[in-house]
Amino acid sequence: MNPRERMLAACRRQPTDRPPAWMMRQAGRSLPEYRKLREGHTFMQMCHQPELASEATLQPIRRFGMDAAVVFCDILVPAEAMGVSVSIEEGTGPILKPCVRNAEDVERLRDFDAREQTAFLGETLRRVRKELGEERAMLGFCGAPFTLASYMIEGQSSRNYENTKAFMLGQPAAFDRLVDRIVDNSLPYLAMQVEAGADAVQIFDSWGGSLDARTWRERMLKPVTRLVKNTQELGVPVILYVNGCSHLLELLVETGADVLSIDWRIDPAEAIRRTEGKVAFQGNLDPVTLFAPPEVVQQEALRTIAAFKDAPGYIFNLGSGILPKTPLESTTALWETVLKPQGSTN
Repeated sequence: MNPRERMLAACRRQPTDRPPAWMMRQAGRSLPEYRKLREGHTFMQMCHQPELASEATLQPIRRFGMDAAVVFCDILVPAEAMGVSVSIEEGTGPILKPCVRNAEDVERLRDFDAREQTAFLGETLRRVRKELGEERAMLGFCGAPFTLASYMIEGQSSRNYENTKAFMLGQPAAFDRLVDRIVDNSLPYLAMQVEAGADAVQIFDSWGGSLDARTWRERMLKPVTRLVKNTQELGVPVILYVNGCSHLLELLVETGADVLSIDWRIDPAEAIRRTEGKVAFQGNLDPVTLFAPPEVVQQEALRTIAAFKDAPGYIFNLGSGILPKTPLESTTALWETVLKPQGSTN
């Protein structure tokens, strides 16, 4: 199988010669060539310049040869296109202004034309596809409605989501309106990525696990399902990643996502049992494992792959994004192990 066939087969719970593999945040962060490319540019400037974003996307593929390239971008690009100022500050993370805190703020947001306001992402994808050729998979993505709404409400990263949960509980109609507007704008944004060549898309819900199961069902199941189903109608598989989702697994299956990407806190056997063969899986190696010696990283990668041997479909990945200071020698050892043909001992 070529990498693209392997990736799409796993997404659709079909047999593969080995698990396909890529890595969240693989485009940049930990590579010396990325740090060199980044010199003199902010993160958002990188996202807006297709020649830089496409190069960042391709660098890990050239170095390691993963089965899929994930486009270099940020989940906050749609928030920016909806009229929120976004900057990503070193040591602090994303800063969004003005915050969305009431119904009037929600209505002040604008709907955007993805082919115009985010045309730079489409151009990045087309550049990447041209260099990748037709044999390697290319992934697009967007943020999930809860995570994007939370960033807009909090104005930055948060541990407890005080403002978000207060808004959701105290102004339920305004919160639901915000979530619906995010989905309304995310759908054509994903469609633009598919038109530009994305073979599959991932929905990132970095903060969704902060909600209890009852709240997630009542407030997020319907909008996330709408996002998943309408994107699948474009003819591509959808991967759903919710960090901290062990208490939500059965609900995530109800969204109809093709693949659940799970973090390292979930035992694979339990995840497989609870989802009853209805979804493929992606994950779930702890990214901090890559700070261990290379030989340990190799052992843990093989252990992770073996743990998913009974899954109906499996894509190797980390349980979260690779960390910026990850040792290059351990990352190299990981890919030398994971990308070997099945059964190879050399």
